[in-house]
Amino acid sequence: MTIRTFWTLFIKILGIWLILSGLTVIPQFISAFTFFGNQHDDNILGVIYIIVILLLTVGLYFIVLKLFVFNSNWIIDKLNLDKGFQEETIDLNITLRTVLTIATIVIGGLILVDSLPMLCKQIFTFIQQKTVFREDPQFSWIIFYSVKTLIGYLMMTNSKYVIDYIHKKTENIKN
Repeated sequence: MTIRTFWTLFIKILGIWLILSGLTVIPQFISAFTFFGNQHDDNILGVIYIIVILLLTVGLYFIVLKLFVFNSNWIIDKLNLDKGFQEETIDLNITLRTVLTIATIVIGGLILVDSLPMLCKQIFTFIQQKTVFREDPQFSWIIFYSVKTLIGYLMMTNSKYVIDYIHKKTENIKN
């Protein structure tokens, strides 16, 4: 494995992890919308502010996805990450595809481990609020953590398709 390949792997893994860990930002904006929706006065500036911040955040995540996952060579070239090493190769007998597969499975496992307890907690809270307190419980967090748990599970079990998609997009950018 060359130094450049190592940095490519590292940057792609970092990009995937940043994107997936950043998915929790979207429900926070949705909860802010519900807060402003419950206000009876006209607070249109607050809603516009939240929409602008949400669009900037989503745009930043798309930039990170494009740069880190699909254009990692550009980052390596701009930061000169592969320069200054005495040896040009690292002696590992692992292919890029194998390392990306392992990274995808590990990231999917981390997402699953992170979201499954929160899903159970939200379901328990939902049931408790509905039966004990007779309040109108929020169902949106159950949906969010269900989707996040499903994404983690699917990343673990279908890592081949994720890697194929990354390779396909990388080849399209090179051509």
